[in-house]
Amino acid sequence: MSKPVQVLGYHETPGRVRFGEVDRYGYLWHGHALAYFEAARADLARRTRLSVSELLEFNLAVPMVDLWIEYKKPAHEDEELVTQISLLRQPLRTPFIQFAYRIVKVHDGLEVLRGRTRQLIMPQNGTLRTRLPDEIQSRLESVWSYLETCPRWQEEQILGLLGGPPPCS
Repeated sequence: MSKPVQVLGYHETPGRVRFGEVDRYGYLWHGHALAYFEAARADLARRTRLSVSELLEFNLAVPMVDLWIEYKKPAHEDEELVTQISLLRQPLRTPFIQFAYRIVKVHDGLEVLRGRTRQLIMPQNGTLRTRLPDEIQSRLESVWSYLETCPRWQEEQILGLLGGPPPCS
């Protein structure tokens, strides 16, 4: 049996619910959660030399292959949010990367939603790899080193992130 993924600390990306992101009830529309996830991934990637432009230098694409979101509380227009993101450490050196997210309200810390995404790192020509290039693996290691210095989620928050159906693996 393989070891489970390891959840390290999380990186935070601030945001604010914009007028165009709310539905007619005044709540953050559920489809915009992915934009918050993407903003957090891009912010973390820029800090750790794994941005889209840097991956393109290696002729790599990183398509989304799996997504899970659980909505907890509504967020309203102009409400300040923070997206917490962690790159999960995989037990094996596979061509997949998996992120966990929590979006929380700044003023009271209430969780708006949580989720996971899994992406495949592959050559742009569409072929598949069984292992990551050494340079990309090294950059992932630097992300994990950075996340080890960041705040950590509480155990029940981790179980909520990893225990939801179906787990990304």
